[in-house]
Amino acid sequence: MNKRGGFSLVELMVALVIFSFGVMAGVALLGGGFRWEGKAELETQMTVAAEMKLEELKAMAGTDRADTVAIVIGGGLDSNVSGYWDTADVDGRVFTRRWQVEAGPAGTRQVSVRCFPLDPPASGQAELRSYLIHE
Repeated sequence: MNKRGGFSLVELMVALVIFSFGVMAGVALLGGGFRWEGKAELETQMTVAAEMKLEELKAMAGTDRADTVAIVIGGGLDSNVSGYWDTADVDGRVFTRRWQVEAGPAGTRQVSVRCFPLDPPASGQAELRSYLIHE
């Protein structure tokens, strides 16, 4: 009997099939990771745009000026209401922001801000709520 080192053709083919499945799974994970990263970036940008609007409204509420349309009760989150929506650019992406102002406890104003991408196919939205002390 002659002993030779190495692998048979069948063993080599089985090893290649197993290896190719592993490579395909790795490529699929990379693609999913890129999608998740893009979605996380979009969610962060929407949150930043909504926070920017909330900070603008907080600054208006803290001034000694007469009440303006921005902190008067009204607005809506489901459609563009005049004086209660705008657009914002965050890192080159444009978002629509809508806000609603309601009476809050003890003379405060409850403000809700909803932000979503202006350009499809991006989807999703961010919504923030806060109370403003209205002087």
